[in-house]
Amino acid sequence: MATRSGDRNPDIPIEEEGAPIQGVKRERGHSEAGNEATMDRDPAVPSKKKVGAPASSMYPMSPTSSSLMPIAPEPMGHHPNLPMGCGAMLPPGDRMQPTNSMTQPRVNIAGSNNFVIIGSDVQSTGSVPRATSIFPEGVRSQHSASLEVVQERVRTQHSASLEELKQKLNHHLKMKYSRLTKQVQPIPFLKDKHSIDKLFTEVGMNYRPAGDDTTWQTLESHHDIPTGTIGQSRLQIIEGDAGYGKSMLSLRMVHDWCTCDSRSPLNNVDILIRLNLRQLGGSKSIYEAVVKCLLPLDSLIKESDVEQLLQDEDTRTLILFDAYDEYPDKDEEGNFVSRILEENLLQHVKVILTTRSSCIPGGCDELTAGRIKLTGFDGRAREEYVRAVVTGGDEEATKKIVTQFNTNSILADICQSPLFSVIYAHLAHKAELKLDFGSVTEFFRFLVYCFHDHEDNKPQTKAAAEEQAKFQEFRDNHDELDKLSYGALSAENQQLTWDKQKFVTEVGEEFYKRHIDIGILVEEEVMNRNYPKQPNPYKTEVRFFHKLSCEWFAAHHFVKRLRSSPSSMPENLIDLMDPSDLQHVYRFACGLDPLAAHRVLDLLKKKEDCDSLAVLCALEQKDKVGDVLDTVRDLVSRDVRIREDDSRLLQRTTIELVQRACEHGFPVSCLQLDRSFRRFDVTNSCIVLESDFRLANMRTVRVLHIEKSDIDNEITRDELLGLLQTCEGLTELRFDSHRYLLPLSIPPETIPPALKRRNINVLYDRCHDLVYRLSFQHGQWEIHDQRADESQLGHEWCIQELKMAAEAGEYSTRLEQEWCIQELKMAAEAGVKISALILSGTFNTVADNSQSIILTSGLTIPVLQTLQELEIGSTDINLDMSIKILSYVNECPQITTLQFLESQLPDVVDPEQIPSQLKQRRLIVRWKDVHCLLNLESGRWKDEAREDPSVETDSETYSEIDCETDIETDSDTDSEG
Repeated sequence: MATRSGDRNPDIPIEEEGAPIQGVKRERGHSEAGNEATMDRDPAVPSKKKVGAPASSMYPMSPTSSSLMPIAPEPMGHHPNLPMGCGAMLPPGDRMQPTNSMTQPRVNIAGSNNFVIIGSDVQSTGSVPRATSIFPEGVRSQHSASLEVVQERVRTQHSASLEELKQKLNHHLKMKYSRLTKQVQPIPFLKDKHSIDKLFTEVGMNYRPAGDDTTWQTLESHHDIPTGTIGQSRLQIIEGDAGYGKSMLSLRMVHDWCTCDSRSPLNNVDILIRLNLRQLGGSKSIYEAVVKCLLPLDSLIKESDVEQLLQDEDTRTLILFDAYDEYPDKDEEGNFVSRILEENLLQHVKVILTTRSSCIPGGCDELTAGRIKLTGFDGRAREEYVRAVVTGGDEEATKKIVTQFNTNSILADICQSPLFSVIYAHLAHKAELKLDFGSVTEFFRFLVYCFHDHEDNKPQTKAAAEEQAKFQEFRDNHDELDKLSYGALSAENQQLTWDKQKFVTEVGEEFYKRHIDIGILVEEEVMNRNYPKQPNPYKTEVRFFHKLSCEWFAAHHFVKRLRSSPSSMPENLIDLMDPSDLQHVYRFACGLDPLAAHRVLDLLKKKEDCDSLAVLCALEQKDKVGDVLDTVRDLVSRDVRIREDDSRLLQRTTIELVQRACEHGFPVSCLQLDRSFRRFDVTNSCIVLESDFRLANMRTVRVLHIEKSDIDNEITRDELLGLLQTCEGLTELRFDSHRYLLPLSIPPETIPPALKRRNINVLYDRCHDLVYRLSFQHGQWEIHDQRADESQLGHEWCIQELKMAAEAGEYSTRLEQEWCIQELKMAAEAGVKISALILSGTFNTVADNSQSIILTSGLTIPVLQTLQELEIGSTDINLDMSIKILSYVNECPQITTLQFLESQLPDVVDPEQIPSQLKQRRLIVRWKDVHCLLNLESGRWKDEAREDPSVETDSETYSEIDCETDIETDSDTDSEG
């Protein structure tokens, strides 16, 4: 029999045909065959049906019907007039029964002797059955109302069931998270454990909202991450180098949610799922991962329950994926994490992901993901951590440790990493250490020795003391662990965990136990990929306490390979170890062995985008820079760049590289300061960077490029001349941003003769397609001829748009406006097209002779022969002023459009006073606020919508009316239509 679209109530969720609905009690059986609903019979209601008799029709057939589809009753209470043989009704208030897929609910209306039966007409033509009613019309409204009541009851029950399920899940999650956040161990070999709220210290954070691929802004607190400007995008990526506190930050966010921290926006999150991706190798779905990794073994919550909750769009869910760079399945196509990140699954759920900067998921671009970059500890954060966690508020002890950071620049740079800072602070406090480190290699070697030799790990019995020699052997000889580490990191898919039994077999039982005891290795329960083929759903794996430890041991094996390979070593060796992801392997290798350092640097020089890493590697050889001078010479023969977002360690190392090159007379071909230049210190003859580092000796720098700036930075005449004199070998100085405000001119008599003889190219690119060159003979700027460059041949020079506004940042200062006017003059004199000039709130008046515009600052803009468009905004213009503006435009022969924005204009302009040349030029005068054009013949405004250029209209026959009236007429006409 054909079924109808109404055979199932669409508001009743079902998991599968004939299966119980969660939250809906199935209390009566249903026949799966035929079109009848057989129900358990109430013994109080006698049945006339004989045992073994064929099933009879529940209701009489319609005379025109060949068959009748019965409707299973919706029990609302006992009624004696129900047909016999259908079974008893449930008592009032009991839950409804789910219906068979072949039946519809029957409705018995309480308090009435009438009930409704819906039948079907089956036409002889075989058309779709037509619903009919065999009961009076008056009953139908009661039937419809009852159905709505039933549907509402189902929705209410479903919602209540979902809320109950949510509460159970959150109970389990908060129990799990509570254990994680109350037992944080900052250093494995120190047994001290702390709560995350005591241990956590804010690190430096910069963010870039989705859709912005250039601007990074400072983020004040971790509370700002999931909300505000960043939170508008669904996905937030928290990135940072190893040891910069990504996992600690994720734990703090979980703690805030569990404790309902009033400062945290996570209070608005209903469900927070935090998953350590390192543990999810082989997991096929997030629902499986939640059940197996976050819920207790005796939990009754099933994967289908988790799926139901996470797919509910009314539930505000946040998923926090930690350690994406260590996710075993990240390179497998179609893994569930990638599907969620790329919005192919759970599109309504917000996601936060932590990862190393070198391992950003491929499908997440600047348009879809907000980016938060962790920049590490500064001096304030280190002091705050030491006082709160290490010394417990002891000011004298705090000062002693902080002083060590401040007086040792190498230590301060290394300890920008929160991991290194925390470890050193705890060790310095317990053992009263005061050490001097010259490289990251020295520092990490010291840490490894602390793991082995710390007093908490020393044998406590005489028998155990006899094994101390064996433990020292483990400390100094670890070939098998080196080999395993190198193999793990050089594999196509990095293997950061090992099966415990296989690992023990490789390194030996005693060696393994020792490294577990001291904390270098950690055991972890993870999901078993081979379950259910293997009986246990979980297995024990082993990993390093931090990935940096793995890189340390891998570097030892890397050194062996470098030393054993011939000098003409194949370049594919570097391809096995991605420098962008494993920079510490290369830095450790250079610090461990001088020969390895030479070969690493040779490899990095051949690798694109590895110059910064080569700088760091070169200076790992403390007090042995002479051994790598050839490498230094090679590094400075190419562009050397100092970026604003470089770590302090990298900036300091790059500065030292430049200083060493200048000391040894090596030419520095090009030094680029990318958003890192602050000013030139005339007194001390040095460049001061935004990081407060200083560049003093630059006598062999050939080209200096000062690029980009996010803030206005005025450079005085003395600063510019001092910079040119300090860089004795300079041949070109270039500023690439209009944010750098150079002097408009330099009196020739103030320029030293030696500078004039050197003929230095001082170039100024204000990002308007033109580059200006300072003439030392006249002290004036002139347009630099770039057309000698073959790449510029055939290029039409043009200033796209200049805007002088009253708002800050839009040429609002007097010097900015002076530079803008000078650009306009030079462009017009050179015949360079000026696309548009926008005066927003800066226009004052037009000179009486119409030869210049006078700004509110008192500066004047002359007639510009190559200006194409003029826009005046935020100004009230009377009739006389409008005629003056039109007269100025008449003097600029190439202006085709005059626009007014956010301005008050006269309703009518006297056409007799409008210059006739403008009418011949067919000048477009647009009032953008009300979408009107000025008819130059009549002086009246017209609705711009009627001036469709695609429609040819005789202007003389056009009905000219007041613009506002015209708009109202159109509006009324639209309303009537």
